[in-house]
Amino acid sequence: MQKIKVRKIGNSLGIILPKESGVTEGTELDYKKNGSIIELNLEDADKAHDRNLIEKSFEDFKYDKYYTEDQVAEKFAKYGWTK
Repeated sequence: MQKIKVRKIGNSLGIILPKESGVTEGTELDYKKNGSIIELNLEDADKAHDRNLIEKSFEDFKYDKYYTEDQVAEKFAKYGWTK
């Protein structure tokens, strides 16, 4: 288990999460305290992030900016995308 230092931020306390946590600036996390255990839940933040990506991707259709299936297969083949 990795240790995280609690720091004073104004009149509050805060923690700095390591970059590897995948949490980005502005992300809102669900917080829950069970006895001496503090739980930070990313589930809703992940869903909101994914929803935002999907909505943003559909904006391109308004301007006829999209790829055909062949173009996607060619562009993303290195990531394992196939037709």
